[in-house]
Amino acid sequence: MGRWYLDKKDTVEDCRTVSIAFLRKHDYFCGWRSGTILWKNWYGEQTASIGVEASIVDSENYARFHYTSTNRHTGEKTDYDYKVPLVTTPCNLGGVRWWFICPLSRNGVHCGRRVGKLYLPPSGRYYGCRHCYDLSYESRNDSRHGRLAYLGHYLVLDRRREKLLEGMTRWTYRGLPTRKARRLHTLEAQMNAYGETHLPDLL
Repeated sequence: MGRWYLDKKDTVEDCRTVSIAFLRKHDYFCGWRSGTILWKNWYGEQTASIGVEASIVDSENYARFHYTSTNRHTGEKTDYDYKVPLVTTPCNLGGVRWWFICPLSRNGVHCGRRVGKLYLPPSGRYYGCRHCYDLSYESRNDSRHGRLAYLGHYLVLDRRREKLLEGMTRWTYRGLPTRKARRLHTLEAQMNAYGETHLPDLL
């Protein structure tokens, strides 16, 4: 069982994340490629985006990030465009594994950690590693009482899902999901997101 923290830290769940796994899955390590990563809310509405370019055609391997940040208080927009170094390490069974080199500095000292994920917390400007931003996990920040409250809310959602299932007589009408089927799909998506955020080690 993990430790319980009384002080609330920014968590990785609060951050937008760019991972090596995502870039590899979408074939960014094929020479040169650019694309866009989108973030959406539960309703499928876009909430943020980042342009990503990966280049491994020359001796300088890098990922380039470009995005616009909006100050929540003033509405002022700031454009960011910078490169993050990419390096490789050999795999035991052949091939290589790609890593980001964290571009941040703390107290005037460059980080340079080799990491698989970079994070941008709500108050951050540049993507960096979990150590530089001193990020925690939601499960560590919650008190025991709070964790029970989260579990209780999840169980309430689960009871709603069971009631919807009991009342289901048909899933589609004229080839389209019924209203109850759409409600059930939305509720299950909310449960999955809620569980991953608040109860990752219980579900």
